[in-house]
Amino acid sequence: MYPASPRFRVGLTGGIGSGKSTVAALWRGAGMRVIDLDAHSRAVLDMPGDGVEEAIARFGEELRNPAGTIDRAAMARIVFADAAARADLERIVLTRVDEAVAREEADAAAAGERIFVHDSPLLLEKAQDAAGTYAAVVAVLARREDRIARVTRDRGRDRAYVESIMAVQVTDLERIRRADRLILNTSGRTELADRADRALEAVRTLLDRRR
Repeated sequence: MYPASPRFRVGLTGGIGSGKSTVAALWRGAGMRVIDLDAHSRAVLDMPGDGVEEAIARFGEELRNPAGTIDRAAMARIVFADAAARADLERIVLTRVDEAVAREEADAAAAGERIFVHDSPLLLEKAQDAAGTYAAVVAVLARREDRIARVTRDRGRDRAYVESIMAVQVTDLERIRRADRLILNTSGRTELADRADRALEAVRTLLDRRR
């Protein structure tokens, strides 16, 4: 998928509301190169460019909004009702995400950085852990009710929305089974920051042993 060696590539994942993004920010603050795959994915349709033009060519000019990007609500109505359309959209988006990630990794390698962290919410759902892409996978876990409360409070979503997302994500038992390291988000931000630091040090030690 990516041209750089996966030897020092780390996957960071977690379910909606788990605190994964907070851990990513903490690691970024600690000097790690954290590549936000979700941000790259959103940019394909939210910024004018060849991704938008290919999507318009495939799905129709009526999906172009006044800003010159994609009307996401209209697109969602199409792809949720048509598996072939959904597959085409994923191809359009993921091809460009892969290209953007490869460029960012190349920039990091040129700057002398040797560990790349992928902040990837769907890492396990897409079975990327089984593809030899990552040297290590770290999963952030939190209590179900805490996750629901966090998303409804911070993002203004209702409980039904959060539960619908949880329903299509892997379970915490699956995350525990497949991750190399877990970060428990159960005791507030201070404790989370400490656990994130310890997990990062453990990952660095693991990768140093593989050099």
